[in-house]
Amino acid sequence: MKTIVYQSFRTSNVPGFISSCLNEAKAWAKQHGFDYRLYDDAFFELIPAELRARAMTHKCLASDFARVVAARDLLASGYDRAIWLDADALVFDPANFAPRTESNFSYAREVWLHRTWLGRPQLRLTVNNTLSTYCRDQTIIEHYLDCATRILRSDQTLNPTSIGTDWLLNLARSTPLNLETRIGVFNPELAHRYLAGDATTLRAFLNLHTSPISAVNLCLSKFGTPQTRYIFDDATAQHVIDRLLADRGASLNRHFTGDYSPTTDEFNRSHSRYLSLRDAIQSLAAATK
Repeated sequence: MKTIVYQSFRTSNVPGFISSCLNEAKAWAKQHGFDYRLYDDAFFELIPAELRARAMTHKCLASDFARVVAARDLLASGYDRAIWLDADALVFDPANFAPRTESNFSYAREVWLHRTWLGRPQLRLTVNNTLSTYCRDQTIIEHYLDCATRILRSDQTLNPTSIGTDWLLNLARSTPLNLETRIGVFNPELAHRYLAGDATTLRAFLNLHTSPISAVNLCLSKFGTPQTRYIFDDATAQHVIDRLLADRGASLNRHFTGDYSPTTDEFNRSHSRYLSLRDAIQSLAAATK
């Protein structure tokens, strides 16, 4: 299949760890014989002018929209498959990160560490577009863009994930999706727990993925913001990158045991007692208003 990997990031003041991630992504594409394209900030010009101001209230919103438009354009230009990978995602085991999707489309199965409570990881399962694959016979792009346009045109309050993770999770709750399990999300706490070798947290995190992973998103959006007591910066991110590249992820994937089996309702429930209790309290409070 004629395949292109595409990404976007500004060309000035690029954090060091982002440069490392982009270099590894480009090498991964070359290893598998894929074309590669990096868009600069002109990427956001793919958003229709009448939607751009509202989309740009947060760059995540703008990027979520533009990446789908870009996929449509790349497929129309002659590619059989277009693969989006976030700029802050590191491919640390490229040989085992060949895309599985050869028809239609796929997104990433996201396991999010909400926090650690009483020594136990509180995890939430969702869907994200960190890794998005669209093939020539895809059936999602026009529907996605139509829904995203309606959201941006509405007067609803937007958050950074309104047309990304939030929309995709709602889709997964109603429609079985082809989900890539080999890319994870390292928020600040999880990154620190990986560096500390926290087996309990890493085992729970990996098992919800249902497979070892070959890439991680390093959450640039969380840089410089406190998550409990964990601060993530360029130096810490580079430390994570260096360690994952040094052993191609063996220090992470040795914690995978394969104990979890996916269920039909897994996107409709919490995967920890703390979150289950919190969700129940919030539902009760909403019902009594």
